[in-house]
Amino acid sequence: MTDLDEIYPVNTLPALSWALDLYFKAGGKFKDGKTIELIFPVSDHKEMMRKKGTHEIFMFMSKRKLHLKARCDFSKECSFNSERLDASDREAVKLLDWGEADSRTFIKAVRKWIQRLDLDFVTFIRALNTVCDRRVELPLTTKWGRTFKKFDEYRRNKWPEDATPDNREVFLEEVLVRVAFWIQTAHKAKALK
Repeated sequence: MTDLDEIYPVNTLPALSWALDLYFKAGGKFKDGKTIELIFPVSDHKEMMRKKGTHEIFMFMSKRKLHLKARCDFSKECSFNSERLDASDREAVKLLDWGEADSRTFIKAVRKWIQRLDLDFVTFIRALNTVCDRRVELPLTTKWGRTFKKFDEYRRNKWPEDATPDNREVFLEEVLVRVAFWIQTAHKAKALK
């Protein structure tokens, strides 16, 4: 069974929510009124061993806050369904049934969603870096004994050559993956605030 503390959504989405809050406080550009949803199909709804529908988790912004909602497209009475959850609450994100969500597909989908928001790229990356430092007790020592003074030092470790600000897609995906591992590492080290 998958350890819920190790899956990408549980470690990426709260950090993304924290970064968006900071981004908006810093006056980052955003066109209000945009409703851009991201839908993660995570499992099938089955009855009598037959697929009847799909279980999906919706990610969306409302009033500049990131939210999640689980929905079964077959039955409103399905136990998979949930109320709207605040994505900044890591424990609430962990309670959702992420089932068969693929990590690579998840990161690519989140990256495309962020790009569709048309945020100021530099301000958003700075917001991600800042929340990764603020939400973790520094310096952070990993379970392998390596110590990092700041997230940026961790992020730049073994950084791929093609992940440059000029290649925003690859750059953003790399940052999101590193954010997920940073939050996961901090949780395991009991350094997550």
